Amino acid sequence: RNSFGMAFDPITGILWDTENGEESYDEINIVNPGFNSGWKAVMGPISTAGISENDLVQFPGSNYADPVFSWVESFGITDIEFLNSQKLGERYANNIFVGDITQGNLYFFEVNENRNGLNFNTQSYPGLSDLVVDTDDESSSITLGTGFTGITDIETGPDGFLYILTHDRETGNGDLYRVTSSTQ
Repeated sequence: RNSFGMAFDPITGILWDTENGEESYDEINIVNPGFNSGWKAVMGPISTAGISENDLVQFPGSNYADPVFSWVESFGITDIEFLNSQKLGERYANNIFVGDITQGNLYFFEVNENRNGLNFNTQSYPGLSDLVVDTDDESSSITLGTGFTGITDIETGPDGFLYILTHDRETGNGDLYRVTSSTQ
Protein backbone atom coordinates (compact mmCIF):
# COMPACT_ATOMS: atom_id res chain seq x y z
CA ARG A 1 0.00 0.00 0.00
CA ASN A 2 1.01 3.59 -0.46
CA SER A 3 0.21 5.98 2.38
CA PHE A 4 0.00 9.12 0.28
CA GLY A 5 -1.62 11.75 2.47
CA MET A 6 -1.54 12.45 6.19
CA ALA A 7 -3.24 15.13 8.28
CA PHE A 8 -3.82 15.79 11.95
CA ASP A 9 -7.35 16.59 13.06
CA PRO A 10 -7.04 20.22 14.27
CA ILE A 11 -9.49 19.56 17.12
CA THR A 12 -8.37 16.16 18.47
CA GLY A 13 -4.78 15.97 17.21
CA ILE A 14 -5.47 12.45 15.87
CA LEU A 15 -3.61 11.44 12.69
CA TRP A 16 -5.63 10.42 9.61
CA ASP A 17 -4.15 9.02 6.39
CA THR A 18 -5.05 8.00 2.87
CA GLU A 19 -3.79 4.76 1.36
CA ASN A 20 -3.80 3.59 -2.25
CA GLY A 21 -4.78 0.01 -2.87
CA GLU A 22 -2.73 -2.24 -5.08
CA GLU A 23 -5.69 -3.13 -7.30
CA SER A 24 -8.66 -2.35 -5.08
CA TYR A 25 -9.75 -0.50 -1.97
CA ASP A 26 -8.30 2.96 -1.60
CA GLU A 27 -8.76 3.91 2.06
CA ILE A 28 -9.11 6.71 4.58
CA ASN A 29 -7.80 5.61 8.00
CA ILE A 30 -7.44 6.91 11.52
CA VAL A 31 -3.90 6.14 12.65
CA ASN A 32 -4.04 5.56 16.40
CA PRO A 33 -0.95 4.26 18.25
CA GLY A 34 -0.35 0.62 17.28
CA PHE A 35 -2.56 0.92 14.18
CA ASN A 36 -2.47 -2.13 11.90
CA SER A 37 -4.39 -1.74 8.63
CA GLY A 38 -4.00 -5.43 7.81
CA TRP A 39 -1.80 -4.99 4.76
CA LYS A 40 -1.08 -7.26 2.83
CA ALA A 41 -3.84 -9.66 3.85
CA VAL A 42 -6.60 -7.04 4.08
CA MET A 43 -7.54 -4.27 1.67
CA GLY A 44 -10.70 -2.40 2.60
CA PRO A 45 -12.95 -3.71 5.38
CA ILE A 46 -11.80 -7.01 6.89
CA SER A 47 -15.27 -8.44 6.19
CA THR A 48 -14.33 -8.51 2.47
CA ALA A 49 -11.02 -10.35 2.98
CA GLY A 50 -12.28 -13.77 4.09
CA ILE A 51 -10.07 -13.76 7.19
CA SER A 52 -10.29 -12.56 10.80
CA GLU A 53 -8.08 -10.31 12.91
CA ASN A 54 -6.55 -13.46 14.45
CA ASP A 55 -5.06 -14.30 11.03
CA LEU A 56 -3.03 -11.06 10.94
CA VAL A 57 0.51 -10.54 12.18
CA GLN A 58 0.31 -9.37 15.78
CA PHE A 59 2.82 -7.24 17.66
CA PRO A 60 2.64 -6.10 21.30
CA GLY A 61 0.41 -3.03 21.48
CA SER A 62 -0.85 -3.33 17.90
CA ASN A 63 -4.48 -3.53 16.89
CA TYR A 64 -6.29 -3.92 13.59
CA ALA A 65 -8.77 -1.22 12.55
CA ASP A 66 -11.03 -1.16 9.51
CA PRO A 67 -10.75 1.88 7.25
CA VAL A 68 -12.94 4.82 8.21
CA PHE A 69 -13.94 4.88 4.53
CA SER A 70 -12.92 3.11 1.32
CA TRP A 71 -13.50 2.88 -2.40
CA VAL A 72 -13.71 -0.59 -4.02
CA GLU A 73 -11.96 0.75 -7.13
CA SER A 74 -8.39 1.89 -6.61
CA PHE A 75 -7.69 5.10 -8.50
CA GLY A 76 -5.02 6.78 -6.43
CA ILE A 77 -6.38 8.64 -3.43
CA THR A 78 -3.79 11.27 -2.63
CA ASP A 79 -3.82 13.99 -0.03
CA ILE A 80 -6.13 14.59 2.91
CA GLU A 81 -6.68 17.99 4.51
CA PHE A 82 -8.75 19.28 7.41
CA LEU A 83 -9.83 22.82 6.51
CA ASN A 84 -8.74 24.66 9.65
CA SER A 85 -10.75 27.76 8.75
CA GLN A 86 -14.31 29.05 8.37
CA LYS A 87 -13.55 30.90 5.11
CA LEU A 88 -15.55 28.43 2.99
CA GLY A 89 -18.43 28.36 5.46
CA GLU A 90 -19.22 26.59 8.71
CA ARG A 91 -20.08 23.28 7.00
CA TYR A 92 -16.52 22.90 5.70
CA ALA A 93 -14.63 24.09 8.78
CA ASN A 94 -12.54 21.34 10.43
CA ASN A 95 -13.89 18.75 8.00
CA ILE A 96 -12.02 16.69 5.42
CA PHE A 97 -11.07 17.21 1.79
CA VAL A 98 -9.43 14.36 -0.16
CA GLY A 99 -8.11 14.31 -3.74
CA ASP A 100 -7.22 11.66 -6.28
CA ILE A 101 -4.50 11.46 -8.92
CA THR A 102 -6.33 9.50 -11.66
CA GLN A 103 -9.74 11.16 -11.96
CA GLY A 104 -8.77 14.59 -10.61
CA ASN A 105 -11.71 14.72 -8.21
CA LEU A 106 -11.99 16.58 -4.92
CA TYR A 107 -14.03 14.77 -2.26
CA PHE A 108 -15.59 16.24 0.88
CA PHE A 109 -16.37 14.44 4.14
CA GLU A 110 -17.98 15.65 7.34
CA VAL A 111 -16.38 14.21 10.48
CA ASN A 112 -18.84 12.75 13.02
CA GLU A 113 -19.52 14.43 16.37
CA ASN A 114 -16.98 12.25 18.24
CA ARG A 115 -14.41 12.87 15.46
CA ASN A 116 -13.68 9.15 15.20
CA GLY A 117 -15.37 8.54 11.86
CA LEU A 118 -17.39 10.18 9.10
CA ASN A 119 -20.95 11.48 9.21
CA PHE A 120 -23.23 9.97 6.56
CA ASN A 121 -26.95 10.50 6.80
CA THR A 122 -28.81 8.17 4.47
CA GLN A 123 -30.77 10.94 2.71
CA SER A 124 -27.75 12.82 1.40
CA TYR A 125 -25.52 9.77 0.98
CA PRO A 126 -27.63 6.80 -0.17
CA GLY A 127 -25.70 3.54 -0.14
CA LEU A 128 -22.78 4.75 1.97
CA SER A 129 -23.91 3.32 5.31
CA ASP A 130 -21.38 0.51 4.67
CA LEU A 131 -18.62 3.18 4.36
CA VAL A 132 -17.58 1.79 0.96
CA VAL A 133 -18.03 3.39 -2.49
CA ASP A 134 -19.11 0.65 -4.90
CA THR A 135 -20.99 2.69 -7.54
CA ASP A 136 -20.64 5.93 -9.51
CA ASP A 137 -23.74 7.33 -7.75
CA GLU A 138 -22.14 6.76 -4.36
CA SER A 139 -18.93 8.42 -5.54
CA SER A 140 -20.89 11.39 -6.94
CA SER A 141 -22.52 12.00 -3.54
CA ILE A 142 -19.12 12.79 -1.96
CA THR A 143 -17.54 14.55 -4.97
CA LEU A 144 -17.23 18.29 -4.42
CA GLY A 145 -15.14 19.21 -7.47
CA THR A 146 -13.96 17.67 -10.75
CA GLY A 147 -11.56 18.41 -13.62
CA PHE A 148 -8.37 19.03 -11.63
CA THR A 149 -6.20 16.57 -13.64
CA GLY A 150 -4.31 14.76 -10.84
CA ILE A 151 -4.52 16.21 -7.32
CA THR A 152 -1.22 15.81 -5.46
CA ASP A 153 -1.58 18.18 -2.50
CA ILE A 154 -4.33 19.99 -0.60
CA GLU A 155 -3.58 22.67 1.99
CA THR A 156 -5.30 25.36 4.01
CA GLY A 157 -3.57 28.59 3.04
CA PRO A 158 -2.57 31.36 5.43
CA ASP A 159 -5.61 33.27 4.11
CA GLY A 160 -7.92 30.42 5.28
CA PHE A 161 -8.88 29.23 1.79
CA LEU A 162 -8.25 25.79 0.34
CA TYR A 163 -5.37 25.32 -2.11
CA ILE A 164 -5.09 22.39 -4.52
CA LEU A 165 -1.89 21.43 -6.33
CA THR A 166 -2.22 19.24 -9.42
CA HIS A 167 0.02 17.32 -11.79
CA ASP A 168 -0.87 16.26 -15.33
CA ARG A 169 0.96 12.99 -16.04
CA GLU A 170 0.64 13.43 -19.82
CA THR A 171 2.14 16.92 -20.07
CA GLY A 172 4.19 16.99 -16.88
CA ASN A 173 2.63 20.36 -16.05
CA GLY A 174 0.90 21.31 -12.84
CA ASP A 175 -1.46 23.96 -11.57
CA LEU A 176 -2.25 25.59 -8.24
CA TYR A 177 -5.92 26.31 -7.53
CA ARG A 178 -7.38 28.51 -4.80
CA VAL A 179 -10.85 27.42 -3.69
CA THR A 180 -13.08 30.20 -2.36
CA SER A 181 -16.75 30.43 -1.49
CA SER A 182 -19.23 31.94 -3.93
CA THR A 183 -19.61 34.93 -1.59
CA GLN A 184 -15.89 35.79 -1.62
